Amino acid sequence: MVPGKPRYLLDINIVLDYLLGREPWHPLAKALFTAESQERVDLFVAANTLATLHLFIRKRDSRKKALAKIGILLSRLRIADVTAAVLARAVRLELDDFEDGIQAGAALEAGIPVLVTRNTKDFGRIEALQVLAPEVALAALSFNPRGTQ
Repeated sequence: MVPGKPRYLLDINIVLDYLLGREPWHPLAKALFTAESQERVDLFVAANTLATLHLFIRKRDSRKKALAKIGILLSRLRIADVTAAVLARAVRLELDDFEDGIQAGAALEAGIPVLVTRNTKDFGRIEALQVLAPEVALAALSFNPRGTQ
């Protein structure tokens, strides 16, 4: 991890768009992963996201393929822990969807300032956390050539 490099926590919808090639969102998700491979951004997922991703992928692919995709994510992305403090914060955030609260709580507890999701309205306004659509997050990277926040 390079100090000062942007840090984004990806909501599960972005990761699913990438892994499953879901259109019309796949190109934006792929661009985020490309930015990560070019070392322009550090991408994170909340730990609980991996289990949920496995369930979604397993419904479409074999168990072996699902585990292989999880392995790819583990090699590329950083994991934001889901601890008792994250869960307590998720409760305090009082979002309509508790899973969204866990995503936001994991980002906040890990000091990740940006959460990227296609469902920005579901997160409302959360102090100390920018909730950005993927196209906005990508634009921030392209306007930030030195990779600092």
